[in-house]
Amino acid sequence: MNMDLKKYAQLYAALPAAAVVNNNTHASAFLLSGEDGDGLEILARIVAARLCGLSDGNAFDDHADIVTYPQPPETKKSKGKKADGEKPKRYSIAVDDIRDIVDSLYLTPFELDKRVYIIHGAESMSEICQNKLLKSLEEPPERVCFVLCSCGKLLPTVESRCYKIDLPPFSIATVENELKKYHGDGAAVALAARASRGNLGLAESILSDSGFADTYAAAKKILALCTGSRMFVKTAAVYEKFTRDRSDAVLGVMEYLLCDIARVLSGAEPVFDERDIRSIAVGFMPYSAAKSCEHVRAARRAIGGNCMPTAVMDTLILKIMEEKALCRK
Repeated sequence: MNMDLKKYAQLYAALPAAAVVNNNTHASAFLLSGEDGDGLEILARIVAARLCGLSDGNAFDDHADIVTYPQPPETKKSKGKKADGEKPKRYSIAVDDIRDIVDSLYLTPFELDKRVYIIHGAESMSEICQNKLLKSLEEPPERVCFVLCSCGKLLPTVESRCYKIDLPPFSIATVENELKKYHGDGAAVALAARASRGNLGLAESILSDSGFADTYAAAKKILALCTGSRMFVKTAAVYEKFTRDRSDAVLGVMEYLLCDIARVLSGAEPVFDERDIRSIAVGFMPYSAAKSCEHVRAARRAIGGNCMPTAVMDTLILKIMEEKALCRK
């Protein structure tokens, strides 16, 4: 769990979709869905606490009857130790995890009214895992509840057994105001709020990433230089030493910027600062910006598929330049 988000728990607790959950709720399986994976973890703890008759203020206390999966590796047999300063990793649900859940379903709750299983990253479950869990979702013991958190799709048979709670993006103004309470009022906060597109977890990650401002600047520079084939060498010089992760991060920002270029050129309000967008929109038309955005998404998939980052970026830049040229004809 992203502990930085605990301070925003009241914001998640106030969501109308979660207001129906309490100790008397008849549903026994809940599906929390949205793009903010960290936010889903916070919301899941609040939902679990309400199901057990606890106050929202006690949602993050340790309780033997609120069990989360996948469990951190230190709770299992693991080789080696986690290096100091190493970032926590996200782990996928394995068949062994589902087996542990099923084997413990009929244990009597130790201290609370119910036993709640929270499954993070449920979209990572294989079809085998989902099917093994299905019967437990359909006919759980009387005092057992499930809370599944998913940033993607599950099997229709699994989704149909769950009461669905959506976590929509917050408004940019809401994210910025919340960030200001803890990070002050500065350019970094404004940029993080806009770049997060309503995702508080992402906003906190951006603020903790000292290199995000450089990533944003690199994405802007690449798009500003994509004016024609004569500028290819200068454009390539910006990214020629990028690592795979760095390339992916820059492409992620480029995707957002291109969406904003299309919006501005269509007369809509952008998410990022309009002055920034207009400074890199030269030569684009709404259609060419939208098509370029598709090329960026394809480039991200290629980099994720282990293609050489520099070659992927070269191909992308040429495609963006081509889209601009086609719109000028």
